[in-house]
Amino acid sequence: MNRFAKTIIKYITGFVVTAALLTAILCLAAKIPTQAIYKHTLESAKYLSAGESFGYVIEKKKSTMIDRYSDAILLNIAWNYDTGYPLRSTMLSAYYFNPDHDEPENLLLSVSDGLEANQQYMRYWHGSIAIVRPLLMIMPIRGIYILNAVILLLLFLAVVILLIRMRQTVPALGITLGIVMTAWWFVPLSLEYTWTCSLSLAATLAVICISRKDRTAGYELFFMITGMVTIFLDFLTTETLTLLFPLLTLLWLGKDKFDTVKTALTSVFTWGVGYTLMWITKWLLASLVFNENVIPYVKSHIEERIGGEVIGFTPFQYMLEAVRLNISHIFPLEYGYIGIIAFVLLISLAIYLVVRFHQNGYDKLFVVTVSLSGLIPFVRYLVLHNHSYRHSFFTYRALASTILAIVMIIGEITEITSLTREKKQK
Repeated sequence: MNRFAKTIIKYITGFVVTAALLTAILCLAAKIPTQAIYKHTLESAKYLSAGESFGYVIEKKKSTMIDRYSDAILLNIAWNYDTGYPLRSTMLSAYYFNPDHDEPENLLLSVSDGLEANQQYMRYWHGSIAIVRPLLMIMPIRGIYILNAVILLLLFLAVVILLIRMRQTVPALGITLGIVMTAWWFVPLSLEYTWTCSLSLAATLAVICISRKDRTAGYELFFMITGMVTIFLDFLTTETLTLLFPLLTLLWLGKDKFDTVKTALTSVFTWGVGYTLMWITKWLLASLVFNENVIPYVKSHIEERIGGEVIGFTPFQYMLEAVRLNISHIFPLEYGYIGIIAFVLLISLAIYLVVRFHQNGYDKLFVVTVSLSGLIPFVRYLVLHNHSYRHSFFTYRALASTILAIVMIIGEITEITSLTREKKQK
């Protein structure tokens, strides 16, 4: 058997095993007796319905908007799983819906009054229920928010501390600045925001640990599995974070800079393959379980996120406005003239560093590769412009990876590089 055939078999095996394992975990969560989660689901429903579906932590600052609407749907699906038919119920992802009420109230009615599910949400895996449903046995959603905050903080500290101990302060600074400028302190306040942020840091931590052992092989399979786990957990929020945080860190830590382009291309490709095929797998499984083609239904929702109209915008203007709106939420741009001045000063500092400490021997191929990688969130905003415009209050956080890329570019083309990291081996 030649090397190419072995590689294909490795990826197919990795995909099948991962998909089967994730599906099994979700089905096991669906087998948890409904009565076991009743108390904390009811408490969660009361808590969510007591507030606004979309409320601001800081008034009129969209970057601080908290989405209880999606959290209510997620808990509604988790509550309405049929323990007798776990695979069928996880594929259907049904929940109780009444257009006369908002989603937190629908959740409360479903739990308190025993109203049965009448709406399906099968286009996503909703794999985060495999985490949420077991947790509902021991704590309400407020406890889950706190737990997510602790996990997110610990992952961040682990990543930054490890990088600093390795004398890799540039990616440590880039990740920190990206997280600060996209206000991750609000992330744990909504389940919807949490999964990709936590996964991106966990994947970055894994990349750092592997790189410390001087292992260079197997990153492609790692990124494929990361892409699979991303779509399994995510609602289509900041999915590119799980690709770019670990990838950019990997590019910086890579010992052989001549492999930069190959590493970037193969990682982006395998992550994309894992993400896309895992999503398609959900649709195919649903079609098999229900003996019905669900692709037309899914297709209509994809078209909705790509298309859509806003009065006063041409399609091209709408795409540009989606990009502009996401950028406008970056901290501190939303905070009046003082915020704008602070942002301009930050940009001015970056330009000063490049001009003052510019060095001729920097790796141009590395800079180009990182620059193109940092543009991936903008490609996402342009392609899914309707979704990115309407949900900019959370999709903008994908720009944390763009900020990381900018810091890495500055670190590479200036003499500061020699003070912040050991030179990569040529």
